[in-house]
Amino acid sequence: MRKTTPYSLRPAPARTALLASALGCAFLPAVAQAEDLVAEGPEIVVNGEHAADGNPNADAEAPYKVDKSADGRFTEALRDTPKSITVIPKEVIEDQGATSFRELARTTPGVTLGTGEGGNAFGDRIFIRGFEARNDVYIDGQRDPGVSSREIFAVEQVEIVKGPSSAFMGRGTTGGSVGLESKKAKTGTDFVVGELTGGTSDMVRGTIDANYDLGGGAALRVNGLYHTGDTPGRDFVDNERWGGSAALAWKLSPTVSLDADYYHFRSDGMSDYGHPFDVTTHEPYKVDPDNFYGAVGRDFNKNAADIGTVALEWAPSDAVKLRSQTRYGEVSNRYVVSVPRAPRTVTNNPADLAAGFVPGQLVVDTGSPQRNATTEYLGNITTLNLDLATGGVGHAIVLGGELSSEDVTNRRYAFPAFVEDQNGNPIGTPSGFTRDLFDPDPVLGYTIPVAIDPNTPPATTTVDSWSLFALDTLKSGEKWQLLLGLRYDTFDIRAQGVSRGTPYDVKSDVDFLNYQASLLYKPAEAVSLYASFATSANPSGEQLDSTSPEYGGVIGAENLKPEHNKAYELGAKWEAAGGHLLLTAAAFRIDKSDARENQGGGVYVDVGKLRSQGFELGVSGNLTSRLALFGGYTFLDAKIVASADPTKIGSRFANVPKHSFALLANYAVTEKLMLGAQAQYRSRIFGGTLDANGNSLPGYWKFDLVGRYHVSDRVELRANLTNLTDKRYYDAIYRSGTPFSYVAPGRQATVSVAVTL
Repeated sequence: MRKTTPYSLRPAPARTALLASALGCAFLPAVAQAEDLVAEGPEIVVNGEHAADGNPNADAEAPYKVDKSADGRFTEALRDTPKSITVIPKEVIEDQGATSFRELARTTPGVTLGTGEGGNAFGDRIFIRGFEARNDVYIDGQRDPGVSSREIFAVEQVEIVKGPSSAFMGRGTTGGSVGLESKKAKTGTDFVVGELTGGTSDMVRGTIDANYDLGGGAALRVNGLYHTGDTPGRDFVDNERWGGSAALAWKLSPTVSLDADYYHFRSDGMSDYGHPFDVTTHEPYKVDPDNFYGAVGRDFNKNAADIGTVALEWAPSDAVKLRSQTRYGEVSNRYVVSVPRAPRTVTNNPADLAAGFVPGQLVVDTGSPQRNATTEYLGNITTLNLDLATGGVGHAIVLGGELSSEDVTNRRYAFPAFVEDQNGNPIGTPSGFTRDLFDPDPVLGYTIPVAIDPNTPPATTTVDSWSLFALDTLKSGEKWQLLLGLRYDTFDIRAQGVSRGTPYDVKSDVDFLNYQASLLYKPAEAVSLYASFATSANPSGEQLDSTSPEYGGVIGAENLKPEHNKAYELGAKWEAAGGHLLLTAAAFRIDKSDARENQGGGVYVDVGKLRSQGFELGVSGNLTSRLALFGGYTFLDAKIVASADPTKIGSRFANVPKHSFALLANYAVTEKLMLGAQAQYRSRIFGGTLDANGNSLPGYWKFDLVGRYHVSDRVELRANLTNLTDKRYYDAIYRSGTPFSYVAPGRQATVSVAVTL
């Protein structure tokens, strides 16, 4: 039976009170009290073993609960890892109706989406605990440096590590990091799972997941994707994407194994910068949510990825494992997009009158941000895991080294000055267009060809880095654990190109040392209490898609030392409900020193100090055999505490909500039928570069529904209804005083059928 149904083998009392208690301040006592309130009720008996295509890291009886990270640097179970880590398994991804990394980020408390702007790429831009993290995305433990829009069809689980993590991950990770863990080949089993989805907004999506035991200790797993559809609630915005992956696992000998995989992905769609702002209300202009201000016939958004990985592992015993993983990847991000500027009133401007506009009419002028960036990277990470004991103290040691070379090449597009219509008459093609605010007509009626500008040299950024790290979890008896980590990194960057007509060629060579120390106490086997201290560093030029230091680039900041971050965290984790429900709570503070500030005229100084603090609560797994839960709440108070500009001191961060909440609940009505719902809330966020300005996006509630029905052991139906009330809300806001805002998707209904062969 293909079991993706998220329930455990416990009785099924109706106890929603436990959830409220678990997400309240009385975290541990409330769970203990709820355990005493378990009442007898109807019981559903289900095969508790993993489905053939199930997540090997998850609880077989509660797939919403992941027990262990797929990253070998985290040696302990998640319950005993002294760090806030939100792991999203593929069962949650399916029940949320998510098909991209961006959709997952949208529903994760503590994670905020950002815009692609003039100084950074249009793609998966995220903030974690208030800090930029777009270059802190990893695939199977190695950094994925190309900023683009990522798919998740070949992903087993997504791991969001909260708080500075440079001792584990290297540069960056100020607010945390994101790990995409791939689906791996499995020996000893054969399966083929095909899924076809259709829905509103012309959505069609097909995936296949096939695993074959090849014999001789070898297995092959293949995943495929085709997806097409419009963005719900947006006129003219569509996307087509396709891809495939192949993973090989081969046991070469009793002690040596080989893993190899290749990932191929392409997407082609319409770029969309959303709606303009009303400069009088300082919120998005109240226009029809469908309004699109782009240029149909010119604008586009294309992404591509080809990534190959080979890992060799030697494990002579259970206590020793040496693993070396090498990867080559090429990722591209190409687009032309119309940016809707602040509305203006038409006067007697001859150009406006010639275009058919009348005085007094409100119109929107658009610009044309663009990018044609290709990121090539080659890297290796080698780790040695040791389990040993000295003097009665156990050690889980990870020693390792990492080296990488990353090259980003960004070329400019050129647009022809004129094109011919069907009658051969010339038509001027400006770089921007003017649209009616309330009734934009984005269809040009002709095609503007886009080609690489031969007269502009490419902008290139090259980074070479290497590091050494050591992590040790010391265990004294059954109660105490001490995690110590140390990592040394080098970061050598060179950026060349032309900016606003001026050539540049800058270099920066820095090194930095980061560490972590965490103490964990276990008053009971199911409970972990911890205190943690960790650091991270942000060298100039860390965000490779940018040149300006305001976006994480290097020009003008090449002589500044790295920004330094210190984090303090107190947390508790409890496996309740017979071990099938993980409840987490953490209070944290991140202090950034040496923050770079723009003094004007291209001069930057490192005198700023920033602070992000708050607390978060989380739940994942099964409260009862019928009720599965996944979600959490984050409170974030992020402010500037020191600055060369006294007026900024005390200002809150831009792009960061104070409150974010999401909860997915799935209830097994019968052995065959499951019904679920998700509620999501985000409070108001403000625009701005670092400190918030007066522009903002209102907070919102959003609701989704999901239902699953097992037609047979081999056939399952799933229905998703996202944005139940068709709420108009916004993902992100541009930083300037006259910004634009990304429009989040409207309501969409889909039906999926999954067949296991």
